[in-house]
Amino acid sequence: MLDTVQIRRRGAQDFEAYYDYACAMQDSVPLPAVKANLSQGMLDFNGDRLKLTDWTPILNSLTINKQLQHVAVRSCYQSGLGIGEPERYRAGNRKKIPAIRSKEMTFKLCKALRECLTASPNLKTLQLHGLPFRERDLITLTKGLAKSVSLENLSLAHCPIADEGLEAICQSVKYSPSIKTVDFTGCNLTWRGAEHMANIIKVLDLCYELGLTKPSFANIYLYTR
Repeated sequence: MLDTVQIRRRGAQDFEAYYDYACAMQDSVPLPAVKANLSQGMLDFNGDRLKLTDWTPILNSLTINKQLQHVAVRSCYQSGLGIGEPERYRAGNRKKIPAIRSKEMTFKLCKALRECLTASPNLKTLQLHGLPFRERDLITLTKGLAKSVSLENLSLAHCPIADEGLEAICQSVKYSPSIKTVDFTGCNLTWRGAEHMANIIKVLDLCYELGLTKPSFANIYLYTR
């Protein structure tokens, strides 16, 4: 029988095997949506569909992983309630908010990604779409981005990171040896965000998509190479 150290060592090279093991350890069933593309070296799923307990084996597997080439986590959740909605409807709606929308879960996700980015020589694409990242999430994520030796494509499309968050991300990848494309579409950016991008364009040969928003104008998409 393998001990825990051996299981983790092998799990670092086989996400699916370790994910199955982590699920078994908590008496849960592996999710087909999570396993769908693992044979292609891709972890790609909609985080809105996962319950709180579903996340633990995924994050444990991601933390140690050195095999995956592509990681994508999406959230499409939007609250349909306006400010004037009755409180009883608000209370009912809160129960339906996906676990990935909570500050605890986005922080745990970023911690797992930090470890994966730091250790993996194979992760080339990271797509985090529509996730409500907070300041501490970005601080944690940027530590992994700064240490990655393999990441080529980074997308935080529709994550409301704003100009301050973009600045932190740009600083973390400014001297990356591998980054080629970045996508910050729909990230609540203004022209200040464009300035942050311009600063790293001077250093890196990038192709990027940047969505700028301001009350006086619509989204503008900029590309450069």
